[in-house]
Amino acid sequence: MLLVASLCAGGLAALVYVHDSDLVLLREHLDHPFALGALACLLMAWAAVGLRWRWLRVLIGVLAGLGASGALFVGLVALAFTATEEVGFVDGPAPYRIRLQQSQAGLGPDKVMWLSLRRDGGLLSREWDLGCFSDDDPDDAFASVKWTGPTSVEIRVADGRTFPITLDPTSGRPETTASWGSASRTR
Repeated sequence: MLLVASLCAGGLAALVYVHDSDLVLLREHLDHPFALGALACLLMAWAAVGLRWRWLRVLIGVLAGLGASGALFVGLVALAFTATEEVGFVDGPAPYRIRLQQSQAGLGPDKVMWLSLRRDGGLLSREWDLGCFSDDDPDDAFASVKWTGPTSVEIRVADGRTFPITLDPTSGRPETTASWGSASRTR
């Protein structure tokens, strides 16, 4: 049973790492591929305890320990460079709102503002990227976002330029995204 649980955790880790979901429930609670990978390694080591051959138990235990340590280390490094801080929400026509998040741009003092569109729907709430803006050039820094209609949003940067974004009337998904500066979203 532990072997099956280990394979499921490993498969889920690979799926979450490769496939980005727009379901908020999955994005916020299951989007931890490195933690799931470490869990898969630990479950594999636990499953190996019941093996008959001692050398195989030791081999699997060592490999699982190295795998779990590696997954946790890489996960902590990734978390240090991709951690975001919640800035707030801009309410729109029901059931939409825009989520604002801020993070460091690499090792420098620059900040990146991430904008995403959330369509509330209980367990089926969805969230899509709207854009990202880096303040490495002060003119390119995010200034504001406002709703210009029931299916349109306008993002403004510090020098006054605007980025209009239209939403698909059926799904609510943004038809375009906006980015300016040297920001890029990575997993």
